[in-house]
Amino acid sequence: MSWVAKIINGTPDEFTHAKLVKYGIGSHPGPRTKLTLSKASIKFKADLDQEKDILRGYVLGAPSGTHKVKGTIITYSDRTNEFSQLNMPISWSKSKGKGAPVFKAKVDEVAPIEDIRALFDVDDPTTFYLLSINPRDGSKPWKITTKTSFPKGGPAEEDGESDEKDPVFTKGALGNTPEVFDYILKTFLPDLKDKVSSKTKNITIRNNVEIKDIEIPSDSSLSFSEKRRLAKKRGKLIRNITIDGKDHTTEYDFLV
Repeated sequence: MSWVAKIINGTPDEFTHAKLVKYGIGSHPGPRTKLTLSKASIKFKADLDQEKDILRGYVLGAPSGTHKVKGTIITYSDRTNEFSQLNMPISWSKSKGKGAPVFKAKVDEVAPIEDIRALFDVDDPTTFYLLSINPRDGSKPWKITTKTSFPKGGPAEEDGESDEKDPVFTKGALGNTPEVFDYILKTFLPDLKDKVSSKTKNITIRNNVEIKDIEIPSDSSLSFSEKRRLAKKRGKLIRNITIDGKDHTTEYDFLV
């Protein structure tokens, strides 16, 4: 279940908390997702913080056999032991200098889908999978392309006078199988599944995060960065969703 779906379902957890750490008091554009549905494929374009959920959709339904996987895995804790238990060889580097350590691994392999799927079995709230994947034999429509570094800033506010720019952080297509279709609805549209039918073609999802209050730990032994990481956020998730030209707005309170 995605971190957004957990807010919608009233079950936010440490994965949700990790995505909200970067937001301060106020209203912030959150990640967007654009879906184009056909009988054969589910094409997508998405912002940062949606890529992991799309990659899980890929490994859920992708054809058997070997796949090309290339990109970067980034974590904010030492996960080398967990990843070393996997079949895929991964070499890590650690950032130098002041500040919290960042661990990065370059991935460039041709591997069975089972080995790629296992990468997500060792997931944690601060691990980012910035990976591009496609079948080695070129099977269509399966393909994901993801940028390998974080964008500067988040989705920009639109000025209302120009066309909205598409998200570009991750894009591609999944096969439109019953299993993948159901996964996409539960992940990105758990609140509006009943509005999507076999005739639906285009879906645009805009998430806005409104932080109303921040509850900072009072423990004086904690550093500033630790207090920031542990602080609870109280706010509202506001979703503006367009399904084949028809707009829907939903709102969800959270404390996490």
